[in-house]
Amino acid sequence: MNKCPKDVMIELKNKFNRNFNDWSNLENNLLDKTFLCLHSIAEIGEILRAKQSSKHHEVCCRIYDEIFSDAVSSLYLAACAIDKPANIILRRVLELGVAAIYLWDMPHITYSWREYNQDLSFSEMLSHVNSQGYIAYVADENEASMDDEIFPSDTCKKIYNELSDIIHGKLTSFESLLPDRFSFIENDWIKFVELTEKVLEILVKAYLSRHSISKELFEKLPQARKEFS
Repeated sequence: MNKCPKDVMIELKNKFNRNFNDWSNLENNLLDKTFLCLHSIAEIGEILRAKQSSKHHEVCCRIYDEIFSDAVSSLYLAACAIDKPANIILRRVLELGVAAIYLWDMPHITYSWREYNQDLSFSEMLSHVNSQGYIAYVADENEASMDDEIFPSDTCKKIYNELSDIIHGKLTSFESLLPDRFSFIENDWIKFVELTEKVLEILVKAYLSRHSISKELFEKLPQARKEFS
C-alpha cells in the first residue's frame, strides 16, 4: 500500500508481460480456426461494401472491421490474462455482430444510432432478425428456403447473459478472490478461445445465411469453404 503509483503500474506491466510470455510458449495457441472466422468476417464486410444499395449500408459495413479489431484485442488481453476486459469486449463483438444484420434492413434505426446515439437492445435485435416475418423476407430476397433461425437464439442469449454477468460485477466473476488471480492459466485460455470461436462461427454462418454470399467468400478465402459450406 505504500508503493508509489508509478511502481504499481510498472509491476503490473511486468506481470502481464510474464503472462504473455507464458502464452507465447504454448505449443499450440489454438487460434487457427478463430482467425479463419475473423478473416471471413473481414472479407464479408468487403463483399457487402461492393454490394451496398443504400446510403446507410456503408455504416453497416464498418461494423465488420470493428468486430475484427475487437476480437483480436480481446484475444490479446486474454493472452495476457487480463480476462475481464477480454470478456467484456467479446460481449461487444456479439452485440455488434447481431447489429450488423439488424441495421442492414433498418435505415432509420441506423441513422438514429449514428446521429443520435440511439441504444440498440440485444434482445430486441435478436428477436427481430429471428422473427418469422424477417426470415420469410430473407428467404424471398435470397430465393432460398430457410427453416432455421438466422442466429441460434438460446445459445446467443446464454453467451450474452454470461458475459453480461462479468460487466455487472456478479460475485461469481470476482477474480480477486482466486489464489492464482491475474496469472496466465492455460485452461482459462482454452475456454476463452473456444468461446470466441463459438461466437465468431455463429456470426459468419448468420451473415452467409442473410446475404447469400457464400460463393463470393469462398472465392476470396478458399479455406473457409471447409468450415462454412
